[in-house]
Amino acid sequence: MLTLIETISLAGDRAKQNDDVHGFAHGRAWVIDGATDLDEPSLTGWRSDAAWVAHAANAALYNTNASARAALRAASESARASFIALTGELPEEQWRWPIASLIMGAETDEGFAGIDLGDCRIFALDADGAAFCAGGPEQAADAETALATQQTDADKPLLRRTETIAKLRRLRGMMNRDGSHWTFCLDPECAARARDWAFSLKRPAHLLLATDGFAALTDRYRAYDPSGFMHAALSQGLHELARELRTIEHQDSDGGRHPRFKRSDDATAMLLRLE
Repeated sequence: MLTLIETISLAGDRAKQNDDVHGFAHGRAWVIDGATDLDEPSLTGWRSDAAWVAHAANAALYNTNASARAALRAASESARASFIALTGELPEEQWRWPIASLIMGAETDEGFAGIDLGDCRIFALDADGAAFCAGGPEQAADAETALATQQTDADKPLLRRTETIAKLRRLRGMMNRDGSHWTFCLDPECAARARDWAFSLKRPAHLLLATDGFAALTDRYRAYDPSGFMHAALSQGLHELARELRTIEHQDSDGGRHPRFKRSDDATAMLLRLE
Protein backbone atom coordinates (compact mmCIF):
# COMPACT_ATOMS: atom_id res chain seq x y z
CA MET A 1 0.00 0.00 0.00
CA LEU A 2 1.26 3.46 -0.93
CA THR A 3 0.46 6.18 1.63
CA LEU A 4 1.02 9.91 1.43
CA ILE A 5 2.76 11.23 4.55
CA GLU A 6 3.61 14.86 3.88
CA THR A 7 3.98 17.43 1.11
CA ILE A 8 5.50 20.87 0.79
CA SER A 9 5.66 23.40 -2.03
CA LEU A 10 7.56 26.66 -1.66
CA ALA A 11 7.73 29.60 -4.04
CA GLY A 12 11.27 30.57 -4.93
CA ASP A 13 10.23 34.22 -5.04
CA ARG A 14 7.19 35.28 -3.02
CA ALA A 15 6.69 38.25 -5.34
CA LYS A 16 5.95 35.77 -8.15
CA GLN A 17 3.98 32.57 -8.61
CA ASN A 18 4.97 29.02 -7.74
CA ASP A 19 5.44 27.08 -10.99
CA ASP A 20 5.53 23.68 -9.20
CA VAL A 21 2.58 21.36 -8.59
CA HIS A 22 2.18 17.84 -7.21
CA GLY A 23 -0.47 15.12 -7.20
CA PHE A 24 -1.48 11.75 -5.75
CA ALA A 25 -4.25 9.71 -7.41
CA HIS A 26 -4.96 6.33 -9.03
CA GLY A 27 -2.17 4.74 -6.98
CA ARG A 28 0.38 7.14 -8.50
CA ALA A 29 2.32 10.08 -7.12
CA TRP A 30 3.97 12.84 -9.11
CA VAL A 31 5.63 16.24 -8.96
CA ILE A 32 5.83 18.73 -11.83
CA ASP A 33 8.15 21.71 -12.21
CA GLY A 34 7.21 24.29 -14.84
CA ALA A 35 10.35 25.70 -16.50
CA THR A 36 10.77 29.45 -15.94
CA ASP A 37 9.44 31.56 -18.82
CA LEU A 38 12.13 33.17 -20.95
CA ASP A 39 9.93 36.00 -22.19
CA GLU A 40 7.20 38.34 -20.95
CA PRO A 41 4.25 38.58 -20.99
CA SER A 42 2.98 35.00 -20.97
CA LEU A 43 1.24 33.62 -24.03
CA THR A 44 -1.55 31.87 -22.13
CA GLY A 45 -2.71 34.82 -20.07
CA TRP A 46 -1.57 33.15 -16.84
CA ARG A 47 0.99 34.83 -14.62
CA SER A 48 3.46 32.47 -16.28
CA ASP A 49 3.25 29.87 -19.03
CA ALA A 50 5.35 27.65 -16.74
CA ALA A 51 2.56 27.61 -14.15
CA TRP A 52 -0.02 27.07 -16.89
CA VAL A 53 1.68 23.95 -18.35
CA ALA A 54 2.34 22.50 -14.88
CA HIS A 55 -1.32 22.86 -13.92
CA ALA A 56 -2.48 21.56 -17.30
CA ALA A 57 -0.40 18.40 -16.86
CA ASN A 58 -1.51 18.04 -13.25
CA ALA A 59 -5.21 18.22 -14.12
CA ALA A 60 -4.82 15.70 -16.93
CA LEU A 61 -3.03 13.20 -14.66
CA TYR A 62 -5.78 13.45 -12.07
CA ASN A 63 -8.34 12.71 -14.77
CA THR A 64 -6.94 9.38 -16.02
CA ASN A 65 -6.05 6.00 -14.59
CA ALA A 66 -4.34 4.82 -17.79
CA SER A 67 -0.80 3.44 -17.67
CA ALA A 68 1.87 5.98 -16.77
CA ARG A 69 3.17 6.44 -20.30
CA ALA A 70 -0.34 6.58 -21.79
CA ALA A 71 -1.36 9.10 -19.12
CA LEU A 72 1.67 11.22 -19.97
CA ARG A 73 0.84 11.17 -23.69
CA ALA A 74 -2.77 12.11 -22.98
CA ALA A 75 -1.61 14.96 -20.75
CA SER A 76 0.63 16.32 -23.51
CA GLU A 77 -2.10 16.01 -26.13
CA SER A 78 -4.56 17.81 -23.85
CA ALA A 79 -2.06 20.59 -23.04
CA ARG A 80 -1.26 21.07 -26.72
CA ALA A 81 -4.96 21.38 -27.65
CA SER A 82 -5.62 23.79 -24.77
CA PHE A 83 -2.58 25.92 -25.64
CA ILE A 84 -3.65 26.27 -29.27
CA ALA A 85 -7.19 27.10 -28.17
CA LEU A 86 -5.81 29.90 -25.98
CA THR A 87 -3.16 31.29 -28.34
CA GLY A 88 -4.28 30.27 -31.82
CA GLU A 89 -1.08 28.42 -32.78
CA LEU A 90 2.21 27.00 -31.57
CA PRO A 91 5.01 29.58 -31.60
CA GLU A 92 7.49 29.17 -34.43
CA GLU A 93 10.35 29.66 -31.98
CA GLN A 94 10.35 26.48 -29.95
CA TRP A 95 11.96 28.10 -26.92
CA ARG A 96 8.61 29.84 -26.40
CA TRP A 97 6.78 26.55 -25.92
CA PRO A 98 5.94 26.00 -22.24
CA ILE A 99 7.74 22.97 -20.81
CA ALA A 100 8.04 21.23 -17.46
CA SER A 101 10.03 18.60 -15.65
CA LEU A 102 7.95 15.71 -14.31
CA ILE A 103 8.47 12.54 -12.30
CA MET A 104 5.74 10.00 -11.61
CA GLY A 105 5.76 6.62 -9.90
CA ALA A 106 3.57 3.84 -8.53
CA GLU A 107 3.79 0.74 -6.38
CA THR A 108 4.89 -2.54 -7.97
CA ASP A 109 5.16 -6.09 -6.61
CA GLU A 110 8.90 -5.54 -6.21
CA GLY A 111 8.71 -2.01 -4.84
CA PHE A 112 8.25 1.22 -6.79
CA ALA A 113 8.70 2.19 -10.44
CA GLY A 114 8.00 5.12 -12.70
CA ILE A 115 9.05 7.49 -15.46
CA ASP A 116 10.49 10.98 -15.63
CA LEU A 117 11.22 13.86 -17.97
CA GLY A 118 13.48 16.80 -17.20
CA ASP A 119 15.27 17.06 -13.85
CA CYS A 120 12.85 16.10 -11.07
CA ARG A 121 14.17 13.47 -8.66
CA ILE A 122 13.10 10.50 -6.53
CA PHE A 123 14.86 9.14 -3.44
CA ALA A 124 14.01 5.93 -1.60
CA LEU A 125 14.98 4.18 1.65
CA ASP A 126 13.90 0.61 2.35
CA ALA A 127 13.52 -1.38 5.56
CA ASP A 128 17.10 -2.67 5.32
CA GLY A 129 18.44 0.88 5.07
CA ALA A 130 19.30 0.62 1.37
CA ALA A 131 19.05 3.99 -0.38
CA PHE A 132 18.16 4.62 -4.02
CA CYS A 133 17.77 7.65 -6.26
CA ALA A 134 16.74 8.28 -9.86
CA GLY A 135 15.39 10.95 -12.16
CA GLY A 136 16.95 13.57 -14.37
CA PRO A 137 20.10 13.35 -16.47
CA GLU A 138 23.26 12.52 -14.54
CA GLN A 139 24.90 15.50 -12.82
CA ALA A 140 22.13 17.85 -14.00
CA ALA A 141 22.71 20.18 -11.05
CA ASP A 142 26.45 20.26 -11.72
CA ALA A 143 25.82 21.08 -15.37
CA GLU A 144 23.57 23.99 -14.40
CA THR A 145 26.17 25.22 -11.92
CA ALA A 146 28.82 25.18 -14.65
CA LEU A 147 26.52 27.12 -16.97
CA ALA A 148 25.64 29.63 -14.25
CA THR A 149 29.31 30.42 -13.64
CA GLN A 150 29.46 31.79 -17.20
CA GLN A 151 26.91 34.53 -16.50
CA THR A 152 28.24 38.02 -17.10
CA ASP A 153 25.18 39.87 -15.82
CA ALA A 154 24.21 37.86 -12.73
CA ASP A 155 23.59 41.02 -10.71
CA LYS A 156 20.31 41.52 -12.57
CA PRO A 157 17.03 39.59 -12.04
CA LEU A 158 16.76 36.44 -14.15
CA LEU A 159 14.46 37.86 -16.82
CA ARG A 160 16.61 40.98 -17.19
CA ARG A 161 19.91 39.22 -17.87
CA THR A 162 20.29 39.85 -21.60
CA GLU A 163 23.18 37.52 -22.35
CA THR A 164 22.00 34.81 -19.96
CA ILE A 165 18.48 34.79 -21.38
CA ALA A 166 19.80 34.63 -24.95
CA LYS A 167 21.88 31.58 -24.04
CA LEU A 168 18.99 29.89 -22.23
CA ARG A 169 16.71 30.50 -25.21
CA ARG A 170 19.20 28.83 -27.53
CA LEU A 171 19.52 25.84 -25.23
CA ARG A 172 15.77 25.47 -24.74
CA GLY A 173 15.19 25.72 -28.48
CA MET A 174 17.37 22.64 -28.94
CA MET A 175 15.41 20.56 -26.45
CA ASN A 176 12.61 18.09 -27.19
CA ARG A 177 14.10 17.01 -30.50
CA ASP A 178 15.64 13.75 -31.67
CA GLY A 179 18.95 13.20 -29.94
CA SER A 180 18.36 15.94 -27.37
CA HIS A 181 17.17 16.26 -23.78
CA TRP A 182 13.40 15.81 -23.40
CA THR A 183 10.94 17.38 -20.98
CA PHE A 184 7.18 17.32 -20.66
CA CYS A 185 6.04 19.54 -23.53
CA LEU A 186 3.37 20.16 -26.15
CA ASP A 187 4.76 17.36 -28.34
CA PRO A 188 3.11 14.05 -27.30
CA GLU A 189 6.29 12.28 -28.42
CA CYS A 190 7.68 13.28 -25.03
CA ALA A 191 5.78 10.35 -23.47
CA ALA A 192 7.79 7.88 -25.53
CA ARG A 193 11.04 9.66 -24.58
CA ALA A 194 10.47 9.51 -20.81
CA ARG A 195 13.10 7.59 -18.84
CA ASP A 196 12.15 4.41 -16.92
CA TRP A 197 13.41 3.51 -13.44
CA ALA A 198 12.47 0.87 -10.87
CA PHE A 199 13.47 0.08 -7.28
CA SER A 200 13.31 -3.29 -5.52
CA LEU A 201 12.45 -2.32 -1.95
CA LYS A 202 12.03 -4.26 1.28
CA ARG A 203 8.94 -2.95 3.02
CA PRO A 204 8.14 -0.79 4.83
CA ALA A 205 10.00 1.64 2.59
CA HIS A 206 9.83 5.40 2.14
CA LEU A 207 9.99 7.54 -0.98
CA LEU A 208 10.60 11.21 -1.62
CA LEU A 209 9.60 12.78 -4.95
CA ALA A 210 11.08 16.25 -5.44
CA THR A 211 11.53 19.02 -7.95
CA ASP A 212 15.14 20.05 -8.50
CA GLY A 213 14.62 23.08 -6.26
CA PHE A 214 14.07 20.82 -3.25
CA ALA A 215 16.52 18.10 -4.35
CA ALA A 216 19.18 20.84 -4.42
CA LEU A 217 19.85 20.01 -0.76
CA THR A 218 21.64 16.89 -1.92
CA ASP A 219 22.29 17.40 -5.66
CA ARG A 220 23.64 20.97 -5.56
CA TYR A 221 24.43 21.98 -1.98
CA ARG A 222 25.67 18.54 -0.89
CA ALA A 223 24.10 18.95 2.55
CA TYR A 224 23.16 15.24 2.45
CA ASP A 225 23.83 12.09 0.51
CA PRO A 226 20.68 10.23 -0.65
CA SER A 227 20.56 8.06 2.47
CA GLY A 228 21.03 11.00 4.83
CA PHE A 229 18.45 13.00 2.87
CA MET A 230 15.82 10.32 3.42
CA HIS A 231 16.70 9.86 7.10
CA ALA A 232 16.42 13.63 7.60
CA ALA A 233 13.05 13.73 5.83
CA LEU A 234 11.75 11.00 8.13
CA SER A 235 13.22 12.29 11.38
CA GLN A 236 12.88 16.05 10.86
CA GLY A 237 10.11 16.40 8.29
CA LEU A 238 9.92 18.29 5.02
CA HIS A 239 9.30 21.68 6.61
CA GLU A 240 12.54 21.49 8.59
CA LEU A 241 14.42 20.49 5.44
CA ALA A 242 12.83 23.44 3.66
CA ARG A 243 14.08 25.81 6.36
CA GLU A 244 17.57 24.35 5.95
CA LEU A 245 17.36 24.77 2.18
CA ARG A 246 16.38 28.43 2.37
CA THR A 247 19.02 29.13 5.02
CA ILE A 248 21.76 27.79 2.74
CA GLU A 249 20.47 29.94 -0.11
CA HIS A 250 20.07 33.05 2.04
CA GLN A 251 23.64 32.73 3.29
CA ASP A 252 24.85 32.40 -0.32
CA SER A 253 22.50 34.97 -1.81
CA ASP A 254 25.05 36.16 -4.37
CA GLY A 255 25.76 32.64 -5.63
CA GLY A 256 29.46 32.92 -4.81
CA ARG A 257 29.63 29.45 -3.27
CA HIS A 258 26.90 27.80 -5.31
CA PRO A 259 26.53 29.51 -8.73
CA ARG A 260 22.93 29.36 -9.97
CA PHE A 261 20.43 31.32 -12.06
CA LYS A 262 18.11 32.23 -9.18
CA ARG A 263 18.83 32.73 -5.50
CA SER A 264 15.99 30.35 -4.64
CA ASP A 265 13.99 28.07 -6.90
CA ASP A 266 10.47 26.81 -6.37
CA ALA A 267 10.85 23.72 -4.17
CA THR A 268 8.29 20.90 -3.96
CA ALA A 269 8.46 17.47 -2.33
CA MET A 270 6.19 14.54 -1.47
CA LEU A 271 7.05 11.98 1.23
CA LEU A 272 5.36 8.58 0.91
CA ARG A 273 5.34 5.24 2.75
CA LEU A 274 5.23 1.88 0.97
CA GLU A 275 3.91 -0.97 3.15
